[in-house]
Amino acid sequence: MHFSLSPHILIDALQQNSPEALTLALLVGCGVIILGMMRAFGAAGLMVYSALAIVVANLQVQTATVYAFFPNPVALGTIVFSSTFIVSTILTECYGKAKAKQAMWLSFIGMILVTLFMIITMGFKPAPGFGEAHQAMCTLFFPAPALIAASLIAYGVGQYNDIWIFASLSRLTRGKLLWVRSFFAPLIGALIDNMVFSVLAWMVFAPSPLPWRTVLFTYILGAYCFHVGIALIGIPFIYVARRMVK
Repeated sequence: MHFSLSPHILIDALQQNSPEALTLALLVGCGVIILGMMRAFGAAGLMVYSALAIVVANLQVQTATVYAFFPNPVALGTIVFSSTFIVSTILTECYGKAKAKQAMWLSFIGMILVTLFMIITMGFKPAPGFGEAHQAMCTLFFPAPALIAASLIAYGVGQYNDIWIFASLSRLTRGKLLWVRSFFAPLIGALIDNMVFSVLAWMVFAPSPLPWRTVLFTYILGAYCFHVGIALIGIPFIYVARRMVK
């Protein structure tokens, strides 16, 4: 008896679920993976996760989906990208601000290397029979230079503010009220990141700039609604992470 699981079967099965259910499953999955990487590899595991999440989020952001509670399409990539703010919060709280900044720079390097490698890959002339695969890669990665520039600027500004605000709140609260700084620091950092990235990626650097209304509702407000929910749901994972270290 031969059994094979086609990716198309799995994708079709996933699409039978609502976007809301998939989003919740993805968010919880990110939290579990973050804790698992931390448990197995400590701060290094969190840094690896952060770098991979940034690369994946920049691929996901090229498509969007529709939620029942929001009238405009919402760009994907928000969930995976927002999980990096959970990682930076855990690193700052449990390992220090220097480790959080190190993770930020490693994510920078990861994004640049993936873009560089894929541009070189697309520069090779495909062999006969591989034209379709080559075109698929061009479709997926061709916008990467513009997206990578917008993402690097936005990510650096947003993450720097997130780390700085979290550390400042930690000093003001004398290490108490973890839930306050775990909620407000990522929320402010994500807002700055979201605005800078959306304007640069879809208006300033875009070959065909999107209308301001689309950028505002689909990429800024739509995505930021999820940042608020993710900041709340991420608090228990941060408490678990701190308890694991202690």
